[in-house]
Amino acid sequence: MSRSGQAFLATLTRLGIGGVEDLLFELPLRYEDETRRVPIGALSGGQTSLVEATIELADIRYTPRRQLLCRVSDGTGFLNLRFFHFHEAQRGALQRGDRIRAFGTCRMGMGGPEFIHPRYQVFRAETLPPLRDRLTPVYTRRKGVGSKRIARLVETALELLRKGELELVDRLPREHLSGWIQSTLLDALEHIHAPPPGISPQDLSERLTPFRQRLALEELLAHAHSLRKIRSEWIRTRSFPLTIESGALDRFMTSLPWRLTAAQLRAWQEIARDLERPIPMLRLLQGDVGSGKTVLAALTAFVTVQNQGQAAVMAPTELLVNQHAKTFHEWLDPHGVPVRSLHARLTRKERREVLEELGSGLPCVVLGTQSLFQGDVAFPRLMSIIIDEQHRFGVEQRLNLADKGSLRPHQLIMTATPIPRTLAMSLYTGLDQSRIDELPPGRIPVATTVLPETRRSELVARLPSLCQTGQQVFWVCPRVEDTETGGGRAVETAWGELRAACPDLRLGMIHGRMDSRERQRIVEDFQAGGLDILVATTIIEVGVDIPRANVMVIDGAERLGLLQLHQLRGRVGRGTEGGQCLLIYGPLSPEARARLEVLRKTTDGFVIAERDLEIRGPGEIWGTRQSGGLSFRIADLFRDRELLTLIPETVQQMEAEHPEGVAPLIQRWLGTDLRYGQA
Repeated sequence: MSRSGQAFLATLTRLGIGGVEDLLFELPLRYEDETRRVPIGALSGGQTSLVEATIELADIRYTPRRQLLCRVSDGTGFLNLRFFHFHEAQRGALQRGDRIRAFGTCRMGMGGPEFIHPRYQVFRAETLPPLRDRLTPVYTRRKGVGSKRIARLVETALELLRKGELELVDRLPREHLSGWIQSTLLDALEHIHAPPPGISPQDLSERLTPFRQRLALEELLAHAHSLRKIRSEWIRTRSFPLTIESGALDRFMTSLPWRLTAAQLRAWQEIARDLERPIPMLRLLQGDVGSGKTVLAALTAFVTVQNQGQAAVMAPTELLVNQHAKTFHEWLDPHGVPVRSLHARLTRKERREVLEELGSGLPCVVLGTQSLFQGDVAFPRLMSIIIDEQHRFGVEQRLNLADKGSLRPHQLIMTATPIPRTLAMSLYTGLDQSRIDELPPGRIPVATTVLPETRRSELVARLPSLCQTGQQVFWVCPRVEDTETGGGRAVETAWGELRAACPDLRLGMIHGRMDSRERQRIVEDFQAGGLDILVATTIIEVGVDIPRANVMVIDGAERLGLLQLHQLRGRVGRGTEGGQCLLIYGPLSPEARARLEVLRKTTDGFVIAERDLEIRGPGEIWGTRQSGGLSFRIADLFRDRELLTLIPETVQQMEAEHPEGVAPLIQRWLGTDLRYGQA
């Protein structure tokens, strides 16, 4: 390594970046097009563009809040640059007659087109420097280092790699993947971080596909290797072999308000076999919305306590913890099984009492969120862990919880994200899998209707008659408040409009920025029938089970993904009557239109997942960062399904022929040691 390479690595170390791989595999979130200017007169609402203009005025206004308004023109029209957060020096730098380049998203305001808080540069000279010749990557701010600084560091790293002054090892077995690998690792990284000149945002997906696939294949292999390593280490550790007493289990099952479906019984038999072994269970339980995963969690907890053990149930939100606590009390109290909760609403005395019980080894079920893995929580008899919606927890959090037991506890990981079977088998190569693929008998499918925005007022007018029959309504919006780029109603806007249109109805509102105690109070009021309509963000996607709430309105449905829409729809129709899901949509892309059509035609989550494969196609460059419970940087479970078919054989070949490359590959993409996978 050259001196310049060593100096560069020292710079990364000072910034808290672990090395060149840590830097280069921090991939862009998106790209911005600053390669061409757009005439102001050609701007349209929602368009993100670069304009080049002359400053006409810059002044502070109070309409109604204090703001800096800069008016610019380019001969084709006028544009307002609006700043709500600014300083006096900024105002002084915007001088009339100066030239300016501004990059932002256009919205149509009262005074014409405007950019809110655009990125801009002011020039005193008449001649402006040339525009960028390639798209601008945008990165996540990390460790105090902003996107622009990361972009400069990446550019320097790529230049040093091209000169041979830094080294980056290609870890893929090219002889086995020659038909799939069409570029070197360096070539792929250069194209992803700095797309070549002349690529438009419209052509980006197609032009970058081979380079994106090169990195996606490597990332998928890293995850698969990690899971196989975890599995091999897992079966060498010891756990608590639990005895399942058939009489007590039969009495518990008989006391439930319904009989288990054949799919639930099949999944339970698979879980029970694992619990009886001295090897810790590591099982993924897949089940569609409303399929009855929670009862299998309760069965696991019941058996654990019957063996004088402690069972921890970890959920991602307090809403879901409180929902589970209510259900577990209802099912387990009659059998003398203690149920405890750790949550933010406990007083100091209540929390201390729960901690003392847990620390004494009391056989019980305890439910919580992050509170379960805090340092003062002791589980001397922790025998099983049930994790609901596993992908919402960080790896370190799950590991901290698993480390609280004297032996390795059994783990049941539940997810309602439907994953087609072939993809699940390829992806989760290190986990045993159970699948609930039928709904409880008597469940009436939710009727789904799609409505254009123009019919919103018609729907609002129907709400009083709906609520007079005793029904309750969820009204879900994609955002908390209005922004310059958002579509669909914001929660606060919808709440105000509904309150004005339906003054006789009782309304509540919840979103993620509210205090958790206040959110829970409002949800409990809704559950008790004290509210007619609950206006919320997608925070209610999991954890709110209210049988009387049989109407789900999703305002701005075109902005949500297919599986998220399906999850939200699953919040209604959970009682004895059928539910209604009403999808209000704005301007539709072909993909959004196809998503809504799928939801209208089917309620089967696994069918929906299969259709999602077809609809999404190549999709966006990155797709979702969370796919099927695992967090990816560039790979996408659905879009990269062809690559997934290569994974099992390639993993085996690498372990046999290139074992020295496995650990560095995992380190490159997961950034952790293999112990993390045991959580």
